[in-house]
Amino acid sequence: MAAKRKLLIVDDSTLNRQVLSKMLSEQYEIIEAENGIQALDVLGERANEISLILLDIVMPVMDGYTFLSIHRAN
Repeated sequence: MAAKRKLLIVDDSTLNRQVLSKMLSEQYEIIEAENGIQALDVLGERANEISLILLDIVMPVMDGYTFLSIHRAN
């Protein structure tokens, strides 16, 4: 059996992350982050492993737009 691709779900809502994880866990190995800063940390450690990112735009700490700007610059 082939290894599952990894999906990073970035959302400040625990409930949203849980629902998305449950829906997508058969196809993907799920990695979660609750804000853009945590997502950048995950990507710093595992960027080559992540196949897809589901990103909430409106979040405290660091919103999705700021995350995308920083990630694109890297």
